[in-house]
Amino acid sequence: MALKESVGKLPWYKILALIPLWLLILPLMAVLFLIFVPPVALFFFLQSLTGELLFYLSMWNAGRTLSGHRLRQQLAAGETGTLIIEHPLLAWGRTNAWWTPENILEEAPGPIPDFASEEYQDQLLDLIEQDLPHPWDEWCWQQYTSPHQGQARLLRVWNGKRYDLWFNTHYPAIPIVETTTAIARQLESETQPNSIK
Repeated sequence: MALKESVGKLPWYKILALIPLWLLILPLMAVLFLIFVPPVALFFFLQSLTGELLFYLSMWNAGRTLSGHRLRQQLAAGETGTLIIEHPLLAWGRTNAWWTPENILEEAPGPIPDFASEEYQDQLLDLIEQDLPHPWDEWCWQQYTSPHQGQARLLRVWNGKRYDLWFNTHYPAIPIVETTTAIARQLESETQPNSIK
């Protein structure tokens, strides 16, 4: 505001003299943006991708992965279970897909919240402010998706939501649940210093 007022008080010929300066500054700013932003964005993308790959490899090493081909064979043979879509971060929209032969709808200690509902999202935001996981998310983490104590098998990292579409098309009777595990993951990593993140 002060800059605008001080520029407004300048005589017209001084304002006119500033135009060449702005004509030099704007292209320079654009060039600097193009030089620095793409490498920084690429660095964060590669760092995230590497982290996801390392997480998948650690689950594979622990015997907790399941290939899409093997899952299709199991489903064709009549196996049932539950697909878990995990949101490991509070932002970015990244998802992991997990499979368990258990029917989580029957095993859950309480009602499973509708992930897309406003009520669940409001509860989640309130709990995040207190650094507490939602009871459903904490239970799902401990029982199924935790790298240390969970029992589910990892199908896909980074874009697990694709399995949601595939199951809805080919196996609509298989239950699909969603969970946000960022807070539960953080709390576990604080109690286990050498934990897989």
